[in-house]
Amino acid sequence: MKTADQVEVEFRADLQALLKKWGAEIEAEDHYPGYPECGEDIRMEVHIPGKYESDGTCLQDFAVINLGTLIRADDA
Repeated sequence: MKTADQVEVEFRADLQALLKKWGAEIEAEDHYPGYPECGEDIRMEVHIPGKYESDGTCLQDFAVINLGTLIRADDA
């Protein structure tokens, strides 16, 4: 049986490998800081940089993926 600590270590390693593969970063922040009437609007996004050839040809657009508030393993 894996302990909770072991599961966390393995999950973080897999997530880090995925982020490294895409050169991506995950950001979570309150989208409307300083506006108490809005409450907290925490958004989680993945930022993936664009890729370019040496001559400037774009191979892959910059992408921002909004993860929403919940992602489940069975979501496709």
